[in-house]
Amino acid sequence: MAYENNINNYIWYPWLNEQYKEIINFYNKKKFNAIIIYNQVDNSNNLLCYAISRKLICQSNNYYKSCNICSNCILMANNNYPYYYKLHYSTLNIQKIRDIITDVNKFSFKYIKIIYIINIEKLTYSIISALLKIIEYPPSMTYFILSCNNISIIPLTIKSRCICWNMKIPNENYSIKWLQNIIHDKEIIIRTSLRICNGSPINALLLLKSNLWNNRHVLINTLNNALLKNNMVLLLPILNTNNKLIYLLITLISDTIKLLKNTNKLFLINLDIIDVIKKSLHKNNIYKMYKLWNNLINCWYFLNQKNNINRELLILHCLINW
Repeated sequence: MAYENNINNYIWYPWLNEQYKEIINFYNKKKFNAIIIYNQVDNSNNLLCYAISRKLICQSNNYYKSCNICSNCILMANNNYPYYYKLHYSTLNIQKIRDIITDVNKFSFKYIKIIYIINIEKLTYSIISALLKIIEYPPSMTYFILSCNNISIIPLTIKSRCICWNMKIPNENYSIKWLQNIIHDKEIIIRTSLRICNGSPINALLLLKSNLWNNRHVLINTLNNALLKNNMVLLLPILNTNNKLIYLLITLISDTIKLLKNTNKLFLINLDIIDVIKKSLHKNNIYKMYKLWNNLINCWYFLNQKNNINRELLILHCLINW
């Protein structure tokens, strides 16, 4: 099999090896205390951050790997290392940041400390301000590992004090080979799932194993029926069940627009159903399809970013006005 469990029951993915070595090389050559590891899709960046933390805490002189036998490694493996702070934005507040600052200052010269924060782009301004002070003047032997999916909204005051590391997604053909060792679908289906998931092999694997993949085929049939009857409201019952189906519909409409413009097949997403999309092209008006595509993107944004929205009414409004 293409992957294996490590001693802490994490799954290590082969495409992480090169990036891990590059970052450790960077740590060894340049002295810095804070790094932001970012990517737009789930590419196991949390696992990479954990592996980096293990190496920084390890007491051995091994250039790349943690030794797994020193006291620090054993404590980390059992989730008992007292100065490894893994924090999620949803559980953070000002008082917690202050308590951590007090804690790391208290033991500043005795132990290596790792402050690892997930999804820093979702932190409030007040927490960012409190965090900025300790990042700017870090206590001795203290490292900050920050991860995010949207670095463009991270304040410049934070970014300027960190090394910003873009976590690359694996090459598409490499990901296909990895996935074929786990699931035995046709290459065109695997390639389609990768493109739907923006190149993330982990998300592609989850998609292919989920009910969402089966619902996708129901969505395709419903879309063809809606286009045939010129009535997009027929999509409402299925779209109202899951936000992710709206995203899948966006990719289908996007491919339809590309085919209407005679775009090269290399730039399409839903490669496994191109023939199905082509059959309905004569029924489509590119301007109407573009309007529907734009409406769906706005609908997707509001459903994912705004609270207390009547989702059914929003989707209905989107489908009627195309």
